[in-house]
Amino acid sequence: MQIVQTLETINVNTDDISVFQYFKDLITKNFTKVIGRKNKIFSFFEESEIPQRRYFLKVLDQKYRKNCNESIENLKDAHFKTFRLNFEQGNTLKPMLFIKTNFAANQILLQLSSNEKLFVTYTKNYFKDHHIEYDEITNILMIKYKNENTLELFEAFADESDHLKYCVNFEVNRDEYKNFRQNINNKENSKWKFNALAKLFNNYFMILECTPQNDLSEIRQKYLMMVKLYHPDFYQGKSAIEKAYAREQFEKIQIAYDNLKALYKNNA
Repeated sequence: MQIVQTLETINVNTDDISVFQYFKDLITKNFTKVIGRKNKIFSFFEESEIPQRRYFLKVLDQKYRKNCNESIENLKDAHFKTFRLNFEQGNTLKPMLFIKTNFAANQILLQLSSNEKLFVTYTKNYFKDHHIEYDEITNILMIKYKNENTLELFEAFADESDHLKYCVNFEVNRDEYKNFRQNINNKENSKWKFNALAKLFNNYFMILECTPQNDLSEIRQKYLMMVKLYHPDFYQGKSAIEKAYAREQFEKIQIAYDNLKALYKNNA
C-alpha cells in the first residue's frame, strides 16, 4: 500500500483487492460526495463530515502502520483534502519519490528524496520557459517565479501524484504557500502600479535618455553626466542664446531627476 499526498489530495494506492474493497466500503458508506469508477474512488470534502473524515484517516494510518511499520506524515489537515482510492492490478505500483516543497523570495524549491535526473529533466520540461536550476548535492530544484502561470503550473504539478514512472508525494505547507502567493501578488501589484506611474513620467525618462527598466543608480549616473554637460559654468563667454538653451536644459534635467527619484523611492 502506498499513501501519496499532494496539495489537494491524499491518494491511497494498493494492489491488494481486499484492501481496496475495505476502504471503498468505508468511503461509500460514510461520505456523500463520492465518485466511483471500477478501480478508482474519489471522495470530495464536505464540511459536515469532518468527524468521519478524521476517523477515516485514523483508520488509514493504523492500516498503513500495520502494513509498512511507520505512520503517515502530515495528516493534521489532510481531512480537508480530496480522498482518492486507487487499485493497481498486477503488482504495478510505481516507485515512490518524496518531495519537500519550500518557498524563498521569488523561487519554489523542490527537495527530492533522491537524485532522480530523469525526474529533473521532466520537471524542467513541465516548467518550460522558466529559469530552473538543480543542485545535485542537495537534490533541490529551484524554479524561479515568472508570472501567474508559474503558480498555476505548480498547483497542477503538486496536485498530481503520477509523474512519469514515479508515484510522487509532495509535502506542501498550505500556510507557507499561501504567504508565498500573497507576497508574489503584492510584488506584482506594486510592479503594475510602478509601471502605470512610469507612463505618466515618460517625459522625464526621455529627458534623461532612460526607461522604466533602468534602476535609480543608472538614472543617477545619466543625470550626473547630463548636468555636467549643460551646467552654466561651462557656458561662460558663450552667446546669450547658448546660455539660455543650456540653462533651460539644465533645469529640465534637474526637474526630471528629482521627480524620478521620488517615484522610485515611493515605490521601493
